[in-house]
Amino acid sequence: MPITPIKRRHPEDGGYARGEETRARIIATALRVFGEEGFNQASTRQIATDAGVNPPALQYYFGSKEGLHRACAQFIIDRVMVMVAPALQAAREINSSTPAARAIDALCALLDSMADGLVAAGSESWSRFITRGKADGAGPAMGMLRQNIGMPIMLTVAQLIAVVTGADPGDQVIRIKAAAILGQLTTFLTNRESTMEALNWPDFNAQRLQIIKTVVREHTRAILAAGAHGERVHEAVSSRSKGSGKAGNT
Repeated sequence: MPITPIKRRHPEDGGYARGEETRARIIATALRVFGEEGFNQASTRQIATDAGVNPPALQYYFGSKEGLHRACAQFIIDRVMVMVAPALQAAREINSSTPAARAIDALCALLDSMADGLVAAGSESWSRFITRGKADGAGPAMGMLRQNIGMPIMLTVAQLIAVVTGADPGDQVIRIKAAAILGQLTTFLTNRESTMEALNWPDFNAQRLQIIKTVVREHTRAILAAGAHGERVHEAVSSRSKGSGKAGNT
């Protein structure tokens, strides 16, 4: 699924570098303010003041508050996709004729690349921005993030699980497994502060990141190895569907 680019405006007087620096500073400030206040409560005047620019600069670069919110989302999308792109591309090359072990390795590599986002520069503000956006449900950013990060990765993970299990990637149980596997990391990525508090960690460092990767890999392999349980889930879903059909006919 293609990334939706955001059109950028730049100074026309040769100040391209200055314009890029100003734009980046505004986005960094907006990520923090939107993360703290939410889309509806965030003040563009506050963002401009904290970024050290005049309020008209926000309109010049982004057009509106919604445009700035979209630019924040695009900033996250660009950086996340750079981190996961190699692993995501490799995962997309897996097909039904690929050995299951290779598909599992590709899935684990994709999860590793997502985990690397925990220690990426600026990831704290991304996490707050996304967490607040999900809680508020306001502004255009969350839809962009789902379309350009969440859904492409979710569909790829479902395809990998389907290769391993021999099931249809569109099957609801396969999608649930994909969501469960990704959920291992999203709790760290989008509930960063509460998760760190629960673990009594002051921050994420290389050692802690490796622990997370190891646990996620172990859990993922265990989920995919539970073929017998997966069959029982399918049988249970099928039985309920048949039961519902009989009840509806009485």
